Amino acid sequence: MMVAADHATVEPQTGKLNVLGIFNRISALKFPAVQQRMCLVVKIEGEIADSRNPHTLSVALTDEDGTEMVIIEGGFEMPGNPPGIPPEHISLLEFNEIIFQKPGEYRLYVRVNDGETEESMVLQVVKRKQ
Repeated sequence: MMVAADHATVEPQTGKLNVLGIFNRISALKFPAVQQRMCLVVKIEGEIADSRNPHTLSVALTDEDGTEMVIIEGGFEMPGNPPGIPPEHISLLEFNEIIFQKPGEYRLYVRVNDGETEESMVLQVVKRKQ
């Protein structure tokens, strides 16, 4: 699962994911436009054998030409789960003051283990009518 939102948290006691203000479109009055805050929620379900193995996560925001505007990389481990239940990992990535030079279709890419798994989503940036 991958969504862009205004805000997201994971409750430490229960592991419950809370997501507020899911969107895939940003409206701006003028360009360049600045998105003050955006949270990318990434939920990865693994195989039972993935538990406790180290993995890498890479997130890239690209413009319409494929130019990478922002790259975030890091490591994670899948948690150990009771027998028979696949492990899952939730990453909450916060982007602040992202500048969009012009309207268009931008894309968020998520890659696990250097492209072993890859997903993407379109983020439309449009000029708002006044």
